[in-house]
Amino acid sequence: MNTRTPLVFLTAPVHPDAQAQLARSVRLDVGSEELTPLDFRRRIDKVDVILSKTDPITIGADVIDAAPALKLIARHGSGYSNVDVDYATRKGIAVTNTPGVNAVSIAEYTLGLMLAAARRIPQASAACRLGAPNRFAFQGPELMGKVFGIVGVGRIGREVVKRAAALGMQVLAHHPRPSARKLADLPLQLVDLETLLQQSDVVSLHVPLSDDTRNMIGAEELVLMKPTALLINLSRGGVVDEGALYRTLESKRLFAAATDVLANEPVRADEPLLRLDNCLVMPHIAAVTDEAQRAVAFAAVEEILRFARGEPLRNVVNPEVLSGGHGA
Repeated sequence: MNTRTPLVFLTAPVHPDAQAQLARSVRLDVGSEELTPLDFRRRIDKVDVILSKTDPITIGADVIDAAPALKLIARHGSGYSNVDVDYATRKGIAVTNTPGVNAVSIAEYTLGLMLAAARRIPQASAACRLGAPNRFAFQGPELMGKVFGIVGVGRIGREVVKRAAALGMQVLAHHPRPSARKLADLPLQLVDLETLLQQSDVVSLHVPLSDDTRNMIGAEELVLMKPTALLINLSRGGVVDEGALYRTLESKRLFAAATDVLANEPVRADEPLLRLDNCLVMPHIAAVTDEAQRAVAFAAVEEILRFARGEPLRNVVNPEVLSGGHGA
């Protein structure tokens, strides 16, 4: 049990209701989206908990070493690729996330990106601003009856599968983790990655970034895809070799791609993929809905409050750090 009120640092503000609840129980310091790595390290020398909202802020060994009192890193979201989990584990620091809380928002957004890329909606809208667009220049495919290939069928992926099937699409899935055996209730066929890439009209990525998934989709994988296919990335930027994707799209060996994530975020004005008319680049907004932002913030805050009360943490990505299942 903690004997003092924990000091918590938020890398950026979260939903005001959740932040207010947290402030009533802990000492709170709040950063901003403009927080520099140097300022970050200077402000965490006495913190017990970091609530990590902004992916571009890496919580590596240098940050962890700058916070000798740190006991918990709570992620605002399901991904934790910006955290050096191995180093945190060696230091006895628990890392938590909020899996599945934003699943519906991301699933709906996935279908939105797919439709936007297939029907070239952003390009058509932009052309209207110039006046008298050639509407046949934006011709694209119908999706009913097409093959939807999904890589990664976790909590988010399950919601995506249900919606793709509801559109009348046949679903192929590649889910390399052992939990694949729990997918029998979904309208999908499990296949290997090569088969999925070769047969799918849409390939949608929903895997965490790890050593196993980094550059999972590179030049060799892209060449397997149909030239009429769409690639949708809702995982992390590092899952796709962006240089290989650029070359594939530039040479028209793929109909289109849409990505909500990049290896380097936030999106820069000189991002090469932005120069391509057949690539839709978005600023990592899949989970940016009113409902998801509130739910994710409360889920992250609840983990911190459990820590403060000396109660078991629920979504620990490195459970080996826990003694007796407690985070305090």
